[in-house]
Amino acid sequence: MTERHVLPYGEWPSPLTADSAAAGSRATSWPSGVGEETWWCANDPATATVRLLRTGPGHAPEPVLATGVSVRNRSLGYGGRPYAVRPGQDGAPHLLVFTDHRDQRLYAAGTAPLGAGGAGDLTPLTPADPPEYETCWADPVFAPGGTEVWLVREVTRAPREPGEDPAPRTRRDIVAVPLDGSAATAPDRLRVVGGDHHFLSTPRISPDGQHLAWLGWDHPQMPWETTELMVAPLADGVAGEPVRVLGGGAVSVPQAAWAPDGTLYAMADPDGWANLFRITRAPDGDWHAECVLPMERECAGALWRVGGSWFAATAAGVVLRHGVGEQRLALWDPADGTLRDLAPGWTEFGSDLWADGHASVVVAASPTLGHAVLRVPLDGSAPVRCNGERDTTYDAWRAVPERRVAKAADGGEVQYVYYPPTSPDCTGPAGEAPPLLIHVHGGPTNSNGAAPDAEFSLFCSRGFAVAAVDYGGSTGYGRAYRDRLRHTWGVTDVEDSVTVASELASAGLADPSRTAIRGGSAGGWTTLAALTSTDTFCCGAVYYPISDPETWIYGQTHDFESRYMEYLVGKLPEDQERFDRVSPIRKAGQITSPLVMLQGADDFICRPDQAERIVDAVARRGLWHRYLLFEGEGHGFRQASSVSASLRAEAELYGHAMGIHVDLSDTSGAAAGEQG
Repeated sequence: MTERHVLPYGEWPSPLTADSAAAGSRATSWPSGVGEETWWCANDPATATVRLLRTGPGHAPEPVLATGVSVRNRSLGYGGRPYAVRPGQDGAPHLLVFTDHRDQRLYAAGTAPLGAGGAGDLTPLTPADPPEYETCWADPVFAPGGTEVWLVREVTRAPREPGEDPAPRTRRDIVAVPLDGSAATAPDRLRVVGGDHHFLSTPRISPDGQHLAWLGWDHPQMPWETTELMVAPLADGVAGEPVRVLGGGAVSVPQAAWAPDGTLYAMADPDGWANLFRITRAPDGDWHAECVLPMERECAGALWRVGGSWFAATAAGVVLRHGVGEQRLALWDPADGTLRDLAPGWTEFGSDLWADGHASVVVAASPTLGHAVLRVPLDGSAPVRCNGERDTTYDAWRAVPERRVAKAADGGEVQYVYYPPTSPDCTGPAGEAPPLLIHVHGGPTNSNGAAPDAEFSLFCSRGFAVAAVDYGGSTGYGRAYRDRLRHTWGVTDVEDSVTVASELASAGLADPSRTAIRGGSAGGWTTLAALTSTDTFCCGAVYYPISDPETWIYGQTHDFESRYMEYLVGKLPEDQERFDRVSPIRKAGQITSPLVMLQGADDFICRPDQAERIVDAVARRGLWHRYLLFEGEGHGFRQASSVSASLRAEAELYGHAMGIHVDLSDTSGAAAGEQG
């Protein structure tokens, strides 16, 4: 074994670079199947688009659509399922319908056989938007009869006055769109099918075409607080009077789906955990819901995107993921209630699972395996990775995460994922602890997966440790853990981040004088809140944050989250004191640690003003800072150049605050390939 060099933490040579981390940020989403073919969407950082790819036995992954087409929409601000495919019969082309991010319209195209080229000519199915309006289409399903596709339409009128509440000017319906393209020039050919809430998701048609199910909720609730599963009879392509069959009150229903035999299944959390329910109709016409798989494990996550899916009801049973933190993929048999593991060794599964009676397709990962589009046979055969083989060249420099639990001062638990300093060539000086980066996820109802991470490994391979904190409010640990954040945003999330940092320092795994905090969106808020209320962190990397909870409501953000503050902080004016106490902008004068601010110029969720007011406040006091505003970027960076520049700005920050030289170029003498 080669003796390792003793070098200062943070300054180890590494072949992993900022550019390779940016190039490797090819997030995958929305997997599905068409017979033996597997389809999915993948971010392309080189073009800042989302490409639709497919593969099958004996075929390498190939793009379905021409370069430049971006299969994505802005429904709810975070997007929804952007495509659906109807298999061709007797050798006929598959029919693809999808949304193009460039104009948000819905298109149709026939696809050549796998390996014989991609889609043919694109036919617009929906009209172009008139001035002052933006229409988003999401979660398409093919309707009975084969002549229409049904999906959620979201129409937003541009504000006419500064600060105008977006709710009255946003409307959502379930709409039928003709597949012949006639509605592209004749909008009256569109037909409203149903919908009875301000927010809608997951329209699903029963196999016999007699009923339509969907999810709905209204302001001020968020969908992880309460949603209602509605079912309505269908007649002449229009939904009749809907009936709530599950949800409402303090119950969230994040997904519902029909099985081929006509049984309706759903996930719901009346007992504090999102578990599987079966909804049946009695002879008298009443609907009854029964939990068929009760357990203190989460089987679904938070509904941030229209059409998110954590289970699939098939002729072979219900495919679902379950766990607390670490997850498992399993097949539940409705005949005997047994639960059989499907993908041993894989421990993280995405929120867009698909399955038929033969296989499931899901984005999966584990601590040692990067995120992959995984096709999992339901007969117990070995899963197949569909999106190409993972590059293992630089695995020795990639940090392997482990889930840990910290103990808070009040005796409660704080979940987090720890990434250790990792290098085959270097170790730190004896008796010295590494610098630590506390990573705070967004949402704040998201969570961190324990999987290889290109950005974390970029720093870990140079001698940093990273702790990704699932603070109170995170999804994946039951409703009680998530509700720890109710009216305590800016307090619980900060305290939990400090708890993890303190525990790692006490264990000798982190240098308390060189501990930084980083995060984006809601994580950017927590980063700012920590810098204004604690002295734990020597600096902060802030990505597209919320800085002023008073203005981040109504016309200052998008409709979906415009009332979210009522859950996170409280209502105005009665809770003004609480807003004042936690607002980073009101306490900006208490920031004494250097920071970098990274912001997208086109961000309509956390607008540049939220970042720039903090930047102005620290600049007036002469505090060391950097502010990078990226043109063409929204809420989350998609261009490789933006990601790379942000990581370099972080390195400059850590070097300045920690007194070390952090070089994110290839300092190992090797050329780094893409990171997985």
